[in-house]
Amino acid sequence: MILHLKSKIWLTVAAIVLMFSFFTLYYFPDQQAKLLLNNYNNEVQNLANTVSLGVKIAITEQNFEGVQTALEFVKDDSRLEFISMVQTDTIWNEARTSYQVQEKLFKSFPEDSRFDATAVSNDSILVKRSPFQTSMMSGAILIGFSTKAINEGKAKIMNTSLLVSTLVFSIGILIGFWLSKTISKPVLALRDAANKVSEGDFTTRVHNVSGDEIGELGKSFNEMVEYLSVTTHKLKEANHSLATTNGTLNTTLLELKETQAQLIQKEKMASLGELTAGIAHEIQNPLNFVNNFSEINQELIDEMVQELQDGNTEDAVAIAQDIKANEQKISAHGKRADAIVKGMLQHSRTSTGKKEPTDLNRLADEFLRLSYHGLRAKNKSFNAGFKTHLDQNIGKVDIAPEEIGRVLLNLYNNAFYSINQKKQQLNGTFEPEVVVTTSLGKDMVEISVKDNGLGIPQNILDKIYQPFFTTKPTGEGTGLGLSLSYDIITKGHGGGMRVETEEGKGAEFIIQLPVSS
Repeated sequence: MILHLKSKIWLTVAAIVLMFSFFTLYYFPDQQAKLLLNNYNNEVQNLANTVSLGVKIAITEQNFEGVQTALEFVKDDSRLEFISMVQTDTIWNEARTSYQVQEKLFKSFPEDSRFDATAVSNDSILVKRSPFQTSMMSGAILIGFSTKAINEGKAKIMNTSLLVSTLVFSIGILIGFWLSKTISKPVLALRDAANKVSEGDFTTRVHNVSGDEIGELGKSFNEMVEYLSVTTHKLKEANHSLATTNGTLNTTLLELKETQAQLIQKEKMASLGELTAGIAHEIQNPLNFVNNFSEINQELIDEMVQELQDGNTEDAVAIAQDIKANEQKISAHGKRADAIVKGMLQHSRTSTGKKEPTDLNRLADEFLRLSYHGLRAKNKSFNAGFKTHLDQNIGKVDIAPEEIGRVLLNLYNNAFYSINQKKQQLNGTFEPEVVVTTSLGKDMVEISVKDNGLGIPQNILDKIYQPFFTTKPTGEGTGLGLSLSYDIITKGHGGGMRVETEEGKGAEFIIQLPVSS
C-alpha cells in the first residue's frame, strides 16, 4: 500500500494529537489525582499526629480539659467528619500466656458521630490513625475527613484536561489543513508538472510564490524545464543536421564502395593481364614447334608423293614414318598448349572461394613462371634468376586455387619489381634472384617468397597490409594487392602471413596454410 504525501501529513498530525490527548486525558489527570490524594493524606495524618500529641500531653499532666481542647483543635475544619479518642486495653488469659487487644471508643466529636473505633477509609471519607501511650492509658486518635474536595479536584483536573485536549485537537486539525495546503498541494503540483515534462511538454511551469524550500524547489524545477526545453530544441536541430550529414556520408560510402570495387577489379584485371602475358609466352614455344613440324611435314609429303610416282615404295614408306613421328610431336606440343590454355581459364575465372585438393607445389611453380614471363613480355630488358625448393612431401592441400594463385602472383610480381628496381639503381652490378620454397610442418604448410631486392623500410612496415597503400609510382599500383592477399590467407583460409625484411637487402614473405581445413 502506497501512502500519498497528504495522507502522511494527516497521519503525522493525527499521531501527534492522539499522543498529546492521551497525555492530557489519562496520564496527566491520573498523576495530578495521585499527587492531590497524597498531599491530602499527608495533611490529614499531620492533623491526627498533632491532636494525638496534644491528648498525650494533657493526659500526662492529668489535664482532662486539655484533652477536650485537643480534640476540638480541628472542629472548625469544614472537611471534618469525626474525630475520636480510642482507648486500647490489653487482656491476658489466666495463665498469662496470651493476650488480646481491645479498643473501645472513649470520646468523640461530634458526640453523635456514627463512626466507631473500626472506621476505615472509603470513597467518601479519609480515615487516619495516630497512636499515643501514657502511664495512665494507651490509645489512638482517629480523624475522618471528607474526600469531597479531593473528588471535586479530580473532576476539575479532568475537565481542564478535556478542554485542553479539545483545544489541541482543534489546533491539530488547523495545522493539518495548513500543512496540506503549504506542503502537499505544491508538491502534488510539482509531481503533475514533472509527469507532463516526462511526456514531452516543456511548456509546463510550476506557480509557487512561497519563499520557503518548496518555493525554491519549484523555482529550480522551472529552471530545469527551461534548460531541458532549450537543450531539446538544440538536440532536434543537431539530429536534423546529423540526419543530413548521415545521408551525405551514406552517399559518400556508396561511392567509396563502388570506387573500391572498381579498384579491386582493376587490380584483378592487372593481375590477369600479367598472367595472360606470361601464358602467351608459354604458348609461343609449343606453337613454334607445331608450325615448324607442320612445314616439315608439308615438304615430306611432297617428297613422298614424288617417290610414289617414281615407284620408290620403300623410300615413300620411310618418309611416311618421318611424317608420323612429326605428327606425334605436333600432337604433344598441341596438348601442351591446350593444357596451358585450360590452366589459364581455371586460374583467371571468377573465384567462388570453394576449396578443393590442390597440388600446391605445381601451383607455386606455374604462377612463378607465368609472373616472370608476363613481366618479360611487358619489358624486354627485364631479366632475373629464380629458383624453387619444393617439398615433395606436401602433396595436395585443401585450398581455393584461384585465390591462392592470385596471392602468389601478387607476391611474385612484387618480388620481381623490387629486384628490377634495385638492378636499375646499381647499373647492372647486381644479380637479381627470387627464391620460392615450400615446406611441410606438423599442422601447417609454408610457402616462402624471398628476393634480394630493395627490402621494406621499417617506418612503413606496419602499413603494407592497409588498403590503397603503395610505394609504387602513380599508375603502377592500386595498393590493394597485399591487402587482398592478407585477407585471402587469414580470413579465407585461416592461415597466417608475415614478412621478414632488411632495408637494402631484400624481403621474404611467408605464408602459412593449415594442412586440413
